[in-house]
Amino acid sequence: MVTRVTEAMVYEALKKVIDPELRHNIVELGFIQEMDIVDDYVHLDIQLTTPYCPYAENIVAEIKRAVEGVQGVKRVEVERACMKED
Repeated sequence: MVTRVTEAMVYEALKKVIDPELRHNIVELGFIQEMDIVDDYVHLDIQLTTPYCPYAENIVAEIKRAVEGVQGVKRVEVERACMKED
């Protein structure tokens, strides 16, 4: 039986990804802007706080690892943007 991947499953996995500077998980911080799930593929649009985030690559790698750990997920793609300053 194939497990159907749901947003709830992905969000639960993403709660384990902690921003090293802000020390909160990326779900609480509102980094996840959009999520598309098609069968075993998950596409995420994330928004970091600054374009100069020194941990950006690490955060993206942790996101991919966390989501790849969700049962039924075979491929993860993460697109990154930065929050706009007012």
